[in-house]
Amino acid sequence: MRGRELMQRLGWSAWALVPVALLAFHFGPGRTLAAREVAATRFREATELEQIAIGLQSEAYQAHVDSIDMRRRSFLEESDGGDEATAAMNERERIAYESASAAWTAVADAYAQVEDRLVDDDPRTIDRVRWSKARARVRSGAIWEGTADLEALSVPRSSAPGDVELARAAREELATAHYFGARLLRMAGEPARVWRAEALKARQHFRLLAETAAATGADADVVRGLEDNVERTIDLEQMDKSELEGRAMPRESPRGTRGRRPGQGREGITNRPPTQRDGRGAGGAGPVGPGW
Repeated sequence: MRGRELMQRLGWSAWALVPVALLAFHFGPGRTLAAREVAATRFREATELEQIAIGLQSEAYQAHVDSIDMRRRSFLEESDGGDEATAAMNERERIAYESASAAWTAVADAYAQVEDRLVDDDPRTIDRVRWSKARARVRSGAIWEGTADLEALSVPRSSAPGDVELARAAREELATAHYFGARLLRMAGEPARVWRAEALKARQHFRLLAETAAATGADADVVRGLEDNVERTIDLEQMDKSELEGRAMPRESPRGTRGRRPGQGREGITNRPPTQRDGRGAGGAGPVGPGW
């Protein structure tokens, strides 16, 4: 339960930053300029698209949890027709995640259009739009593009509270994105040296967040939640793959990745087909957790 409450807090706590960006460019000086007016329109469209994406993500996550449960029951009961039912559930999950990915891509594109029209605006306003765009990219599956944007935002422009809060929010999203990437790479059968590199980055960012939160007197539950995320990343590194297959993905994670990883010369995450999943890996994991 604590992990679920944490991830509802992480990221969403920073979401309060975004309306500040809207007010900054919609009511600031020169709002009658055409580019600024278009940016305001695109921003409203982006926020509306985001609500749609959030709903589709929830549907995809539920299909994912149902698919795991179906595989587990099929394995334990060995009932006739179990393979067909499992295949149908897996197909439902695949379609649901594809729909969510497309919706998040539309959100990222909308925020990119906002950014393009704010070239001469306050850099801090632009940074907040970039945060929203990067977050949407990660959830669409374009994890490597999203992490590149978030890296640039994880260092505050100044010691002003707003800049520090945005940098913290960017680092939260960055840590989460590296965790998503590490888990998806491992599930796709990539070599340990590849997915462990992403897991190490996730662990380092979560640890820094936990240490900073403790040093600044943050709520004890927040600190503990960040420490839990460090432990969760360690579990990802040490857990047997078959056990990992029986555990639900985080709620906001995509189901696959797209684009080039840093240093990779081609599209995609692997030249292998995704690991074939069945009930055998699902029986030993215990109850399906709620995800993050």
